[in-house]
Amino acid sequence: MNVLDTTEQKVSEKVSEKVSAPLDTERGSGDTLLARFGRWWGRKGEGEPQAPAAKPVAPEAIALSPRVLRRQREQLRQCFDARLTDGAANAAAQAWRQEYEAAGEAARQAMLGVLAEVAAPGSEAATVHASLSQALSNARIRFFKRLAALHGQHGDSVCGLHFLIHLRADMLRWHKRIPGLRALDDDLEALFSNWFDVGLLELQPITWDSPASLLEKLIRYEAVHEISSWTDLRNRLDSDRRCYAFFHPRIPREPLIFVEVAFVPEMAANVQALLDELAPLEDLRRVKWAIFYSISNTQAGLRGVSFGNFLLKRVIEELQREFPKLKQFATLSPIPGFADWLRRQDAAAVAGMLGEKRLARWTERHGDAPADGAAWFAALAPDSADAVVRDTALTLAAHYLVREQKDGLPADAVARFHLGNGACVERLNWGADLSRKGRAQGGGMMVNYLYVPDALDDNLARLGAGNPRVSRAVGKLL
Repeated sequence: MNVLDTTEQKVSEKVSEKVSAPLDTERGSGDTLLARFGRWWGRKGEGEPQAPAAKPVAPEAIALSPRVLRRQREQLRQCFDARLTDGAANAAAQAWRQEYEAAGEAARQAMLGVLAEVAAPGSEAATVHASLSQALSNARIRFFKRLAALHGQHGDSVCGLHFLIHLRADMLRWHKRIPGLRALDDDLEALFSNWFDVGLLELQPITWDSPASLLEKLIRYEAVHEISSWTDLRNRLDSDRRCYAFFHPRIPREPLIFVEVAFVPEMAANVQALLDELAPLEDLRRVKWAIFYSISNTQAGLRGVSFGNFLLKRVIEELQREFPKLKQFATLSPIPGFADWLRRQDAAAVAGMLGEKRLARWTERHGDAPADGAAWFAALAPDSADAVVRDTALTLAAHYLVREQKDGLPADAVARFHLGNGACVERLNWGADLSRKGRAQGGGMMVNYLYVPDALDDNLARLGAGNPRVSRAVGKLL
């Protein structure tokens, strides 16, 4: 069965969850690997370090001419009104896609505005009728299915499914500017949750001998720990490491997710040590742990889309086929939302999480407690050797990961992913990532999520009941 042949009823019932990074344009294939990477790192190293540039502001949508507006409305109505197999509707969808791909940002915003208008109900009062709402949703789904089934007009054109990924990336960027995009995005996200379920994806190992274009994408997409040099890349693909990529069969040249794994004798607590290029190779006959230290989602248009609950289980099964005696699996994961969350807390909220005893220890050692969450974050220096500072920070991080929720799921995106894959919050690590990014986002802390293959289903059920699995050590911090 074609992976796009999914029922509209199933689509409407999918629940979504998850992460991603934008894609740069791919270079030509004539360059050698060394030349291409040389230019890449040369550009990265040029000049003195500079402050991050301000994000470019997207131009406002232009006003389409009356003639273009009429034509686009007619094209889209034909797509929405006709049956799925109607040839004229498919031709109209192809024409709309070609015009969209050729347009600049301002024109694309205008086209999305017309799409949202045509896809919307005729009046607000009509939306109270469930049957009309469902009919409109089905029409939107048919439109997206048309686009997914289409191929570009040229050999180098992306397939229809990849075009939809780019289309949704634009929708996510501009949904606050364009009324009506939310309903379109909800339907497209639900479709993607079916089409990109982990059971439909292909898992492939990435090695030093993989094609240069694929290795270059690993560098570009690495969203957790930047690959800083040629030696760094080689280290991550050495004999005591593994790297895997998930692909969709309709987009065989475009990796969707990269998973990087290190084999170590004990559960890793520090990413600097894990990525040390001078560290000796681990003896694979003696290693006891497989550590997932980087999981990068590559497509901005797949943000928030669930790949299914057992994505890492696929990787674990692959590792166990290669190493039958390997039994222990964990992550060394960042806590990217911790700093922003803590800065939003007031003094009373922080005091409630710390409790009287921890707060008393703080005031005894450091005097008056900080005035609010932002002051607390500033006081918790990531490289401090003070046990009170360490215990305070770990306690607040535990509350954030386990207790803080959004829509009934963990508020932290990484926690949401791993707990949604059946993991347990096993251990919090102080001073685990002292990079600029690690300090700024997670206060230098990282967390181990433990994966026990036989416990994944039970842990997932506990998460659904609002009681995520945590270790005894983490439980003592709550």
